[in-house]
Amino acid sequence: MFAPALVLLIAALLYFLVTTFVDLHPLNNVRDSKRSERITEAAINGPVMALPAVLLVLAAALSLPVLAYAGGAMEALIAAGGLSLWWLPYLAGKTVPWATAGTGVSWTELHSRTYAHTVTVLPRIGDRPRPNLEHMILHSLILLGAVFTLVAAASL
Repeated sequence: MFAPALVLLIAALLYFLVTTFVDLHPLNNVRDSKRSERITEAAINGPVMALPAVLLVLAAALSLPVLAYAGGAMEALIAAGGLSLWWLPYLAGKTVPWATAGTGVSWTELHSRTYAHTVTVLPRIGDRPRPNLEHMILHSLILLGAVFTLVAAASL
């Protein structure tokens, strides 16, 4: 289980970095985001998303499953944060406090400018922002990474 877990953790990180910086319209809408927003997002989330993979590798190298459990728990927290950011506004009409930290705009404004014109497969619920396909894929990778990392931890 170590290899699939590591592949998923790295795939999620690489997918995040590519979709943050590379214009893949209509999957993402990098062209309508500010460079400073992309850099801030990558600078904050990139290292956080890399840490579970580092912990998993260290756990295997040092025969310390507790590190893999920590990595899996951290990946689960990352998944919870992403799901809260995207699904609470859609399902409950509630925005998490960190949704637009440091940008000076509301989640609705940021979503309208950068995500509303991307591939979205979910039906509308009033005027609430909808999770786009780009983030549904990312969150799936992260969630699977958390599950596989916890399973890998149990097998170390």
